[in-house]
Amino acid sequence: MRVRERSPKGYPAVVAAAVLLLASCTTEGGVEPAPVAAPATDAIVEFVIGREGGLCVTKKGGTLCRVVLTVRDDGTWEATGVLPPAPAKGDVEAGAASRLSAILESGWEALTAQPFTGTCPSAYDGQELWYAVRRLPTGENAELADADVRELRACIYDLENPGARAVLERLEALWRELELPER
Repeated sequence: MRVRERSPKGYPAVVAAAVLLLASCTTEGGVEPAPVAAPATDAIVEFVIGREGGLCVTKKGGTLCRVVLTVRDDGTWEATGVLPPAPAKGDVEAGAASRLSAILESGWEALTAQPFTGTCPSAYDGQELWYAVRRLPTGENAELADADVRELRACIYDLENPGARAVLERLEALWRELELPER
């Protein structure tokens, strides 16, 4: 019976030789490795502003417990939790969500520089303001678990500090320029 030769690590000699041969190949005349295909996904960008907590709505007026305004890059927006006659959806220029998101992301350091101290207004009769940027993957290989969500909450970060206020003022100016509904 013939015994197979083994390399020092316990692999058959043929496998060890093949590994050495492949490792010695270079892109300068040898075998070039196949490129790794990137997943074919794009992202839909959504920019969200929300208020929640505090006093709940009454038919005669008051404030809502939760209002959410979502702007999408496809040129649409929608609102949940608004009372008539406020519109619940509409159109805006394509790419608006990315423009709004860019302001939030470029000012992220200033917005998150100071933690919130005190009592969150949603704990009594006020409302907490929050912002979110959602990048929702699309395409053949897309999975919702791959979504990138960045959220900024007024009860976590002090959004009244001067640096944060400057970023939020730019955000509010663009919101008005895009003629989106009042939050």
